Amino acid sequence: MLAADEMPESWRPAGQVQEGLATGPWTASESEEAAFTVRKGVEEMAELYGRRPAAVADLWEDSVASLIEVTYGSANTAAVDELARDAARNNLTILIQPYQDRDPGEARCADYGSVLPLALYAHNQYQENDHRVGHMVDFANSAFAQCRSLSEAMEIDYEPLFAAGEASLEDAFDLMIWGLLLIEAQVVPGMELPSEAREFPAELWRFFREYPLPGAAQFPDGADDDEFIETAYLATHIAYIPTGNHRFPIYVEDAPNVYDFHRENFYAVLEMGELDLVAEFVDSLRQYGCTAENDLQVRDGTRYMLDVFHSGGDRWMAYREPGQTDEDVDDYDLIHKAWTAVLGVRERVIEQPEPGNYGGVVRSWLPDPGAR
Repeated sequence: MLAADEMPESWRPAGQVQEGLATGPWTASESEEAAFTVRKGVEEMAELYGRRPAAVADLWEDSVASLIEVTYGSANTAAVDELARDAARNNLTILIQPYQDRDPGEARCADYGSVLPLALYAHNQYQENDHRVGHMVDFANSAFAQCRSLSEAMEIDYEPLFAAGEASLEDAFDLMIWGLLLIEAQVVPGMELPSEAREFPAELWRFFREYPLPGAAQFPDGADDDEFIETAYLATHIAYIPTGNHRFPIYVEDAPNVYDFHRENFYAVLEMGELDLVAEFVDSLRQYGCTAENDLQVRDGTRYMLDVFHSGGDRWMAYREPGQTDEDVDDYDLIHKAWTAVLGVRERVIEQPEPGNYGGVVRSWLPDPGAR
């Protein structure tokens, strides 16, 4: 949707930041510019991990996700995807190395949350016959077998939260992460999951369809309110559940509350100006099929991010929030800036759900509206 007067009033452009952006149609040169920033962002992340190896262990599975997610639904050049995959596999190899000399029988329930994501990435990033894949799957299975329940494995008592229909933002975020993992685990050969774990993601999605997402207008400080910012990050991450971190499609009908939150708070977030959050909003909207060519919010958000990139000397990691200094940011902060920005500006070819992939699992309990 490109014409402001065709939008619901709550979606319309607002704020000085938006007024300072270029107007007019999206151009081919801007697409080239965006592709350049994607490559630079991947290079920034790979360089940081290479220069500070401790960051790999500190970020754990995020050190893989921050790179490999750039390749999901890729419209990148082959060279960019190869760079991202090589750097992601290097980080994964560092993380799983300590497990290679350990007997999976030594695993404890408390290991499950750390080992499961590594097993999932090993399955996706190594060759099928690579012994490390089976070893990590065995380790994850052994860890889960030591747990008395799914709640113990997740270290969160989720059933009362579902029954009450409410959870703190922190708990909701943790549940979201587990939803992603337990969908992905269902397509990994040899991964053992009881029916409770297989049913959890669908229950979680029903929970999030009703989860309250108050908008910026409901807070005294608007989009600068800390609780709103946490809510906004949760909303963008809820969209990762059906999309598998934005590989597969999401539809308005899947969760109207999530879609409406993105639309109605977009310009408040843009005016607040936090790069990471603006990027996540644009990233989510792109997964609905919106692009800089066909959608004003995506166009404005992408142009804002490109301006930020150039203001930082063509580096995403140079961005600082108002009042933030170099001493205030750690490795995660730096990676998160480039990670989210790259995902926000990149063009994509959305993958299709099929039996045996993540999207196929989701659409087994969340029907495709187009198929109805």
